[in-house]
Amino acid sequence: MKTLLTVLSLLTFAAAAQETPQIPAMPRDEMTDMVARDLHAVGRVASLAQNLGDTKQVMLAIVDDDIKTLRMPRDNGTYQWASLQREEGGRVKDEKTIEQVYTEKELRHVTVTAPNAYRVEVNVPKKRNAFSANNRVWVANVHAEITGFDGKVTMHDVQVNNWVNPGDSEGGPLPLIGKSVKATVDLGVESGNKVGVAEVALVQAKLVDDPASPYFPAVKRLLQIRDFITAKDLNRGHIKNAVDEGMLTLPGELEKRVAAQQEAARVRKMMAEAGTTTGSIALGDATPDVVVALADISRMMNGTLQEQTEARAKMDALIATLKPKSGE
Repeated sequence: MKTLLTVLSLLTFAAAAQETPQIPAMPRDEMTDMVARDLHAVGRVASLAQNLGDTKQVMLAIVDDDIKTLRMPRDNGTYQWASLQREEGGRVKDEKTIEQVYTEKELRHVTVTAPNAYRVEVNVPKKRNAFSANNRVWVANVHAEITGFDGKVTMHDVQVNNWVNPGDSEGGPLPLIGKSVKATVDLGVESGNKVGVAEVALVQAKLVDDPASPYFPAVKRLLQIRDFITAKDLNRGHIKNAVDEGMLTLPGELEKRVAAQQEAARVRKMMAEAGTTTGSIALGDATPDVVVALADISRMMNGTLQEQTEARAKMDALIATLKPKSGE
């Protein structure tokens, strides 16, 4: 029966493995060695910098360069292991005051240029300023000059001819994601005394990493670290923890860490049983409760005679608690 159950378990595991897409194992090569060195550098900066804000650009430059390298850039601006998708990854915009009436021959031309754009949008805010309500805006035409990643230039013209009310927007997709896009929109207002404000924006595509990349886990961790570095309020602990988890993503790092901890614990146990010491205590040798107890004892040792006597008793009790029992 035990053999049958074992066989069934193996068959179930094999079937599940076939159904679940497998991410290739990350190799230990020059790329991952580079990431290991750079993560170590970022971790040191995060630990030692007196003011994290002063080192933000340095940490960001290191992380961004590693992400770009792992994605394997091509000469034309694309990547082997990442591609632009029609998801918003940012936008370039320009807000203008519109005074030309929509029936005039010459309307207000608003031009915006952006890389990796895939959509044009015209947004009309509810207010022109803090005190004045906005007016609706006429969107006449959109003219886009799109330069593709192959260097080919495409013209895209659309007649919109639609009113956009305050608090609303009007937009449309471009036929392709352009390496560079220059969009001009013709705008007008209802009458000469109804000034309007409109914002013209180019929506930029999001660069999405390919899960089939052998470096996908490392890139994912680097992007998380980047989010912490670019946060409005820098948190030293968050950056250090993210860097440490990034290190553990690399091949063999977790096994090395566990082996080192086990060896350190074995050596400490042997030395404690033998009554010897190395003359130094490594970071993390004491758990938080032990540190709190020692700090309390240190405070009491500077107190009254009664407190000093109690401190020595607490120290003896702590030593007895920490000393390995015979046979352990």
